[in-house]
Amino acid sequence: MKNLDPEKYVVFNREQFYNLMGELALPPYSDGDQTVGETLDCAPMVEEILTRIHQVELKDAVVIRRQDKFASPCLLTYAAMIALVAEETHDLAKKTELWSIADYFHEQGVLAGDEGMKLPTL
Repeated sequence: MKNLDPEKYVVFNREQFYNLMGELALPPYSDGDQTVGETLDCAPMVEEILTRIHQVELKDAVVIRRQDKFASPCLLTYAAMIALVAEETHDLAKKTELWSIADYFHEQGVLAGDEGMKLPTL
């Protein structure tokens, strides 16, 4: 059975991510004594960063934050549906994998129950 890897994905707020990329990747660079690249045209670099981000971003991902007031019931229901399929599966390896996934989302649902205080926003 494959172990679940909670580090498999990383989630950023898009605006904050773009700001971070700009802070880290765009000149001018300063080493404390001197500034390098003050006259460099950053537009091509920005375009390349955006192109690469769009190439690797997941278009089919949905994010449910645990702080969302409705996250707990959503995650617990998702876990229950996975568990239901696991119970009906005759393949022992698949059953074990599905139970691990169900356990993960159940744990996230329990955590969301403690953390979920905000109404969702767009």
